[in-house]
Formats: sequence, C-alpha cells, structure tokens
Amino acid sequence: MFVKRNQLLMTILILCLTLVFSSCAANPAATNNQTTAPTTQNSTEIKADDLMAGVQAAAWPQTPGALDAKTAAAINRFAARLLAISAENKGNVMVSPASVFLALGMTLNGADHETKTAMLEVLADQGITVDMVNEASRDWMTLLTQTGAKTSLAIANSIWFRDGFEPDLTFLQNNADYFQAGARRLDFNDEASTDVINGWVKEATRGTIEKIVEKISPSTVMYLINAIYFKSEWTTPFEENETYEMNFNAPAGAVKTYFLHRTDKMSYFTGNDASGVALPYDDGQFTYFALLPDGEVTPREWLAAQNPDELFGSIAGFMAQKSNFTVALAMPRFDATYEDTLNNELSALGMGIAFDPEQADFSKLNAAHSLGLYISEVRHKTFIRVDEKGTEASAVTSVAIDESADMSDIQLTFDRPFIYGIVDRSTGIPLFVGILEDPS
Repeated sequence: MFVKRNQLLMTILILCLTLVFSSCAANPAATNNQTTAPTTQNSTEIKADDLMAGVQAAAWPQTPGALDAKTAAAINRFAARLLAISAENKGNVMVSPASVFLALGMTLNGADHETKTAMLEVLADQGITVDMVNEASRDWMTLLTQTGAKTSLAIANSIWFRDGFEPDLTFLQNNADYFQAGARRLDFNDEASTDVINGWVKEATRGTIEKIVEKISPSTVMYLINAIYFKSEWTTPFEENETYEMNFNAPAGAVKTYFLHRTDKMSYFTGNDASGVALPYDDGQFTYFALLPDGEVTPREWLAAQNPDELFGSIAGFMAQKSNFTVALAMPRFDATYEDTLNNELSALGMGIAFDPEQADFSKLNAAHSLGLYISEVRHKTFIRVDEKGTEASAVTSVAIDESADMSDIQLTFDRPFIYGIVDRSTGIPLFVGILEDPS
C-alpha cells in the first residue's frame, strides 16, 4: 500500500492544470466561464474608473483542437522548473504554474528589450515570441474552461492602476484581446482600495482565498492579477465509511490523519524511480495524480534529479497509457494553503532584471513609454481541499509594478528626530534653528 513508505508526495499533489493542453478535448456544449471583469460590489464606495470602457476586445476564435505543441512543451518546462525551485522551501508546497504563467503573461505585454527577452526565456523558450505567448494563453484558457457537468473552472484576469498613472493603450488592448482582462483605476492612497482588489480576489476564488494585497506601497502604480478556481467530483468517488485515521510519516515524525481508501481498478504507473496513481475527475478532462518516490528518496530529492524538459511530459505519457491495475489505494484527506513571494524563485530562473529598479524595462506599460517601472513583488497564494467527493482548489498571482525613486513622487516622512530652522532667504542667515527630538 502506498502509505507504508517514508513520505507521500504532498508537495506534488497537483491538479493537472499544467497537462490539459496536451491531453484535453473541447466540449462544445460546455459553458465557458473564462474571465470576469473587476467589480466593486464589495468596495466601500470608492471610485473605480473602468479603463476598458473604450477598449473593444477582439472576438476569440473557435475552440482550438489543441494547444500549439511547441508552446505547450515550453509551458510544461516552466511548470517543472517553478515546482522544482519552489520545492526548495520547507513544508508543504503547492503552486499553480497556470496562474503564475498567466499573470506574468499579461505583464510581458509591457516589457521591452532585455527584460522582455529574459521573461520570454523563463516563461517559454528561445524562438517563442510575445505574440505566441498571447495566443497560447488565449487558446489555453479556452481549452481549460470547456468543462464537464460536474466540474467548475473559472479563470479571471484583472489590472488595477493608481489614479494619475496613464497606461499604454496597446498594452490595454493586448490584455483585453488575449486575456479578457478588466482594468480599473483606483485611488491607491485610499486604504479602501485594498478592499476593492481583495473583494475581487475573494469573488473570483469563491471565497477560498480572501486577499492578495496587504498594503499598497506609495510607489506601486499597478497590480496585474490572475485568479483560478477549480472544483470537480471524482469520476469514481470514495466511500465515506471507508475513511479512517492512519499514521502519515511526516519528516518530523508520524502524525494521525484521515485517509481515503478504495480498492479498484485504476490507472497505476511505475518507473523513473517512482510509483503513482492517476484519478480522473468528472468526464476525464482533468486528472489528479500522486507520485511516491522509491525507497527512502524524498520528494525534493526526486524532483532535483528530474529533467524539467521531460517531467510533466513523462507523467502525461504514463497517464496516456490508460493501464488499469487493481490497486488498494490509501491517500490523505486534507485541506492545505500555501503562499509565497516568488521574486527569488523567478530571479533564480532567469528574470531577475524584471525586479531591478535600474535595469527593468517596462516602458510599454505607460503611455509616455518612459523607463523607471519594475516588478516589486510577485505574490502567489494557493488553496486545495481533497475529500471523498472530489477536489476544490484555487490560486491567485499578483504582479505589483512600482515606480523607481526617480520616476515617482518623492516620499519624505519626518517620523524621527530632525533638524529644522527659519532662514532669511536674502542672506541665508537663520533666524531660528533647532533639533526636534520629541514632539510630544
């Protein structure tokens, strides 16, 4: 039985959102809840101007049969590299490569020169252009959201601007055309702006993730946010009367937790120093997989030994075999949340220039095409619940764009002892001069 090994691979109990572009078929009868525009229903009467009011988004083409193979392979590579570097963090890890890719894909439309090149090499690969990323994102979202009757999958993209910042119209047009992104202008100096943005996040994730923005920095001029919500039932549910407590062998020692049990024919695969099982949802478009490394190998050790160009392709290949074996399966029933600031991970993957206030080039974001904009933070949150009926999961990725000190209004706060005086401008002689050490 799977659980009698050192560790169950909780760090890669991942919905196969990164695999569907190589395996899913469109369902023309399904409802496409692809994106939702930012709304302000949850705001506290703060004004939010709709910047897309004058932007007519291009009509999306018919549902593609499959994603472009070259781009799909590149995104799979990004997913594997993101997982591997995120796994260097301690504890449970769960990332949504889909959410991170789409948020950065929106941002990519504002990048130029070396910044654009670096982002393309991280998100995709050499030879892939911004237009190819845009088209792949559009087609991918179309494929993802053609779901069965027992599956709900919603993808939402939004852009939020500081009042006074003038975005580039081509940038807005591209994000409308390819990401169906809504855009709003807010008074970022009003603390209620965080409530508006977080209200959109909560709505887009059906309440599973309540906030992504804690406090807006005086230098932040824009947020680009992706949200994904997924909920689906197992094709073959687990029986609740077969759920009972067992030991889970965590790194710090055994812990008691409830396990789902089922003995049945299912898709089992072994090879590459691991064994695994694939459990389909609903009509089979989405599949949950779990991998258990052989022997005493830990999940992180196993991931470190894999070729990122082949990891998810190999897993997809295993699942495509549809080999059915009778398996006595036991796996944890669990809820988990994860959050991380991905600046270090994305810099290590090769796009550090995008975070550098002096070198980043996001001149295509603003109407003046001026330099001085950079990514200050890529914030990522995920949620997952796995139980007898199925799985609910969500992810939010926020890309914060800041102005460098040379571009933004100077911030000067006298909140510590300072020197002051009154000077005669004609002579430069002070009439009064002093030090304020305690104003109370």
